[in-house]
Amino acid sequence: MPILLFSFVLVIAKVNIKLPAEIENQPIRTKLRRIDGFGSLTLVLTVGCLLLGLSLKSTEELPWSHPMVWGLILASGVWCALFVMVESWWAPFPVMPLRLVKQRTPLAVSLSNFFGSVAAFSMVSACAIAPFTSAADP
Repeated sequence: MPILLFSFVLVIAKVNIKLPAEIENQPIRTKLRRIDGFGSLTLVLTVGCLLLGLSLKSTEELPWSHPMVWGLILASGVWCALFVMVESWWAPFPVMPLRLVKQRTPLAVSLSNFFGSVAAFSMVSACAIAPFTSAADP
């Protein structure tokens, strides 16, 4: 918690993003309309279903053939397709503009962050499970 508090104070003190005057002078209601609610929802559902499906596979030791695991991973794919459709055709101010994914550098950064997170998560879960297993277990 102290690290989170320190980070919060540091961001408040040091990050000063100046918005363009046309956005800065808009009323609150207009600024709130710029929020991509459906894009945010579909992104959260995509990541949530994927993580829940993989977590049930690893922590609950459900087999890959279990309907809950497959259903959540399939739901993640459906939500991902909806997210791409929303961001490309419907959202005037998308959460993640797809032009960023089409460029080489942002794509490489995104993929390296993804694979780094997967590696870190797999090490954390392996370290958390290791103390509870023993060589005597069948």
